[in-house]
Amino acid sequence: MPFWTRFWQLVARRSVRQAWGLACDGSDWALVGLSKYKVAGVRVLAVEKLTSTDPDRGGSGFDVGLSQLAVRSRQRVSVGLTEDEVIAGVLELPAQLPRDDWAAEVQLEASQLLGLTPEEVNFDFQPDPLSFGLFTRVYWVGCDQARIRAIRDGVRNAGWRLDSVEPALHAAHRAASHLKGGLDSLLTQSPQDWQFDLGPNLGHGQPVFGLKEGADWGLHQALKSTAGARLVASGLALKAWL
Repeated sequence: MPFWTRFWQLVARRSVRQAWGLACDGSDWALVGLSKYKVAGVRVLAVEKLTSTDPDRGGSGFDVGLSQLAVRSRQRVSVGLTEDEVIAGVLELPAQLPRDDWAAEVQLEASQLLGLTPEEVNFDFQPDPLSFGLFTRVYWVGCDQARIRAIRDGVRNAGWRLDSVEPALHAAHRAASHLKGGLDSLLTQSPQDWQFDLGPNLGHGQPVFGLKEGADWGLHQALKSTAGARLVASGLALKAWL
C-alpha cells in the first residue's frame, strides 16, 4: 500500500479544525500546528522545536519530545521523509498496460534500486497528465518500509496518531503553492505569522511527483533556509485540507 496515502481514509474530505506536521530539521525536528479560519484560510497555531533523541535516526528520533507537548490526547500528525530517505524515478510504461499493473512495476523498480525485496518497500506513484502516445510516463517515489515502521511506532509511543508520511520536497511544494505572499513571506514574516490559502494554488505548477531537488530554484533555496523545515512541516499539516 502506498505509504504516504493516508492510513485512515474514512472520509475523503473530513472536517478538520487543526492539523500538525513534523519535519526533520538537521539533527532536530520542527513541529508546526495549523488551524482553520474563515472559509478557505489556514494560519499557524504553534511552532515547536523538538530535540532529537536519536541523531542517527535508527528509531524515530522524535517520540520523547513529541510526547511532552501539551496537546489534545491522540492528536494526528503527518511526518516528512528527508531526501536521503527517499528514492524517486520515472517509468515509461506501455500505454496498453492496465493501470492495475502499474503498482507491481513501480514496486519492482523501487526494490531493485533500494536493494530490498519488493515486500520491504513502500512506494507511491503518479502518472504524468501530459503523457500521450505509445507510452505512459509514471513518476514514482519509494523508501525502506522499516523507516515507515519506525516513524509509525515513534508517533504511537508519543501518544499521537500518524496521519500520513510523504517526502519533504512534496510537502514543501504544497506549502509554497498555498502560502500567502509566496516564498517571499519566508523573508518578511516569522513562521508564526504565516497564512495559507486553500483556494487554487499560487504557482509551482509542476506535477509534484516530477519534482527533483533543485529543479525549482526558489523552492530549493527555501528548503536550505532556516525556515525550510517549518515550511515542510506546514505543507505536511496542510494535507489535512487539500
